[in-house]
Amino acid sequence: MNALDHEDAVAVVGLSVRLPGCDSVARYWSILEAGEDSITRREAATAATFVPAYGSVPSPGHFDRDRFGIASSEALLTDPQQRLLLEAVDEALTTANVDRAETVAVSVYAGVGHSDYERWVGSALAGRPGVDAQSLEVTNRGDYAATRVAYRLGLQGAAVTVQSACSTALTAVHLAVQDLLGHGSDLAVAAVSSVRVPAPGGYDAPLGGIGSPDGVCRPFDAAAGGSVPGDGVGAVVFKRLADAVSDGDEIWAVVRGSAMNNDGSGKSGFAGVDAAAQTEVIRAALDVAGLGPGDIDYVEAHGSGTRIGDSTEWSALAEVFAEAGHPVHVGAVKGGLGHLREAAGLAGFAKAVLSLRHRRLAATPHFERLPADLAAPSGPLQPLGEALDWPAVPGRPRRAGVSAFGLGGTNCHVVLEEAPAAPVTPPSRDPELLLLSSHHPDALDIDLAALRDHLGENPSRIADAAWTTQTARHRYPHRAYAVVRSPDEVAAAFGGDRLRIQRGHATADAPEVVFVLPGIGSHYPGMGAELARTDPLFARHLQAVVAVADTLTDGAVGRSFATEPARPDRQGDRVDLRALLRRGGSAPAPRELREVHLSLFCMEHAMARTLMDLGIRPAALLGHSLGEWVAAVLAGVVGPKDAMAAVARRADLVETAGPGAMLSVLAAAEEVERYAEEDTWIAAENGPGHCVFSGRPEAVSTLAGRLRAAGFTTLPVDTKHPFHTPQLAGAAALLGEDLRHVDLAPARIPIASSVLGAWLDGEVPEPGYWRDHMVSRVRFRTAAGLVLSRHRVLVEVGPGTARPWIAQADPDAVCVRTVRQSYENAGDRQILLEALGALWAHGIEADWPRLRRDPARRAGLPRAPCCAAGTCPTPSRLPVPGRRLPRRGRPSRHPRPPRRRRRKRHPDPPSGSSWPTASGSCSDCAKCTPTTTSSTSVATP
Repeated sequence: MNALDHEDAVAVVGLSVRLPGCDSVARYWSILEAGEDSITRREAATAATFVPAYGSVPSPGHFDRDRFGIASSEALLTDPQQRLLLEAVDEALTTANVDRAETVAVSVYAGVGHSDYERWVGSALAGRPGVDAQSLEVTNRGDYAATRVAYRLGLQGAAVTVQSACSTALTAVHLAVQDLLGHGSDLAVAAVSSVRVPAPGGYDAPLGGIGSPDGVCRPFDAAAGGSVPGDGVGAVVFKRLADAVSDGDEIWAVVRGSAMNNDGSGKSGFAGVDAAAQTEVIRAALDVAGLGPGDIDYVEAHGSGTRIGDSTEWSALAEVFAEAGHPVHVGAVKGGLGHLREAAGLAGFAKAVLSLRHRRLAATPHFERLPADLAAPSGPLQPLGEALDWPAVPGRPRRAGVSAFGLGGTNCHVVLEEAPAAPVTPPSRDPELLLLSSHHPDALDIDLAALRDHLGENPSRIADAAWTTQTARHRYPHRAYAVVRSPDEVAAAFGGDRLRIQRGHATADAPEVVFVLPGIGSHYPGMGAELARTDPLFARHLQAVVAVADTLTDGAVGRSFATEPARPDRQGDRVDLRALLRRGGSAPAPRELREVHLSLFCMEHAMARTLMDLGIRPAALLGHSLGEWVAAVLAGVVGPKDAMAAVARRADLVETAGPGAMLSVLAAAEEVERYAEEDTWIAAENGPGHCVFSGRPEAVSTLAGRLRAAGFTTLPVDTKHPFHTPQLAGAAALLGEDLRHVDLAPARIPIASSVLGAWLDGEVPEPGYWRDHMVSRVRFRTAAGLVLSRHRVLVEVGPGTARPWIAQADPDAVCVRTVRQSYENAGDRQILLEALGALWAHGIEADWPRLRRDPARRAGLPRAPCCAAGTCPTPSRLPVPGRRLPRRGRPSRHPRPPRRRRRKRHPDPPSGSSWPTASGSCSDCAKCTPTTTSSTSVATP
């Protein structure tokens, strides 16, 4: 297929089905491949013409209303067909990896079948508030089927209800394809829901009718005696092929052409069939596709199992494919599912798509031999009595045709082609971030387990899965993330650990973010070096500032980022406790204070700029000591070069102040300030449970002993300088004089000043501000309080310890770190991905494409369950139509069990009906609103 062909073709990018015996595409294919018959058969009924066989779908009455924000009262009134339709479209869009919030031009062409639900639910609930003619009409009539889907899913393309009897589904497919080719939308959905309410337990098969007298459908077989009715639901998502290829979508198959016509009056009666019209519609579809009969390998026929219908269709196929020049296989899915009426074409279309996808032709159940009148003119046509591999054809892709003919004469034919070969994403060398969301926490648990198992079985798709979850999935409020370091660590990544918060809840409006910029204390040689190697975005920002820093340090800063620091064994624990407690191991080589200051400045500046490029932009800034210089640069107060020169000068001046020491204390400043010795001062008030003393070494050592004796926990700070004390007064005065020659500007981003304990917003911090910044107490606790009064999400941009201080001040605030600690068994990129995941879990989106080094494709992921796990409520009893429920004492959703706790048994269903069963993906679900499909039972709202 060349690029020109892409412009005239449409890709199938998503599919969902709920058909007899199956509630998933995977299960459907297993049924087809095995040649199974999914029709439900019961014991023979007493009525001579009643056949107790029917193609029933699993759990037709269960519905996860919370997923769509539907009230229980509305869900109860809504026709189950339309509820199933909504679920089918939502699931298909999920398999197509569509973020509905970002793809508004989505059209819906949908059809539903006939239903008595409006009549008998209206009768049962007559007189209840909100139950009137208008509410019943809007929740049940087919006119509102497509528009209800568009409303509930936020789709803004065309929303059209389609109705053409047995060809409804394929008519919807044709209209959706035409919409895309006419550029009416960017994405189109064809969907159908044909589920009879109340659910039949069988059908009448009078002599001479179209019903099979023995409950078996045998399309094109010599023993064919008629159809077996059934139900079906499904949806297909289409996209222009060129767009699908460009977007890296997973393509299931390609629609090369489609056509639709009507028999007109050229037949024996309204319910009759016309071979000439069927012949014409197949030829028209081939013409649209630019193909001939010889380009088709397989036809999924309408194949109803009636002698007249099959004979007419076979003759039309024989005429079209007479000169094909090779065998043309013919199959009919009705042999295993029954005739699904409005959904019949959807079942056939999905079967053909899956056959192309799996390169295998499924057998038609119950087929043994053609009748003599069909065998004679067959030509190249070969019915599929057994499953066959579908070999490649030299020079062209595999192709199939799909037919559906509706009672009344609307005929449709679609030409399908196998998907073009897709490029393979190279195995991921880096950690990958996977994002998941759901409408309910229990459903999120199921999603996490399903994705974990899927990636465990398909480790080569981790990069594609990560890309898909980041860029092509609809966002729900309940969220979780996982960072997978390597294919061998999938299970561990989804298991999480005590140091990672992997869940969150996003609100409708994304919260604003505050950057917290740490000071000296948790820095270490080589911090960020691994990220500089693996992340081009960070590397570019780092190189820009390191180039300046190297001119001020004779290249020492650049060398510190060139060598990655040693880490604990990757297979070991997440944290090296000995390193955390500063026990064992050799001390790092001493470094010049200028190098330390500028290295930390470069690290924080590069990380902040990286986050901003990724779309994480701060609404405010909070700096701790040296970090406030970085904040000033980000806010536009001072340029990077001037700031780095000032930081270097600041470090030199500190060196001239004489020896010093600092002591960290796990207590509030007001608790321990009275213990201060001469020549010791509180240098920093960090949080309600943390402060730092600074001063001369001997005095600080004495103070440490006094505090320990009083029961306080202390820890020496790794420094030999008396930061933020009067000892630096002379040095600070010199720095203030130097800054008089530097241009300073108003802060464009508000800064919570830890010097003033107030906001710097649109003000110019004069040189005297930086003099005070050097010698005065760091009022981080007060500044953090200012931030927390406005904002709830903070990002620690650098190696620091602000998170526990923030948690002490406000346990409900979120503080996310972006740089690993020296004692952690984790890579730099892993920590950054965890930070982005945590922010996303609270509703903050990153610019995900900028995060990747290598391109990736969208991948098919396990589908979201229709509802959360739990226990399905027992459906309450509803009288037969005409008998009202009592106004008071509505049946309980969880009725009290009998005293002896015997298992409650329902009475036998009336003839031709069945009680609902919970099966398939909806089994044992707590979030469903069950509405039974028998004539005598419906759940309460």
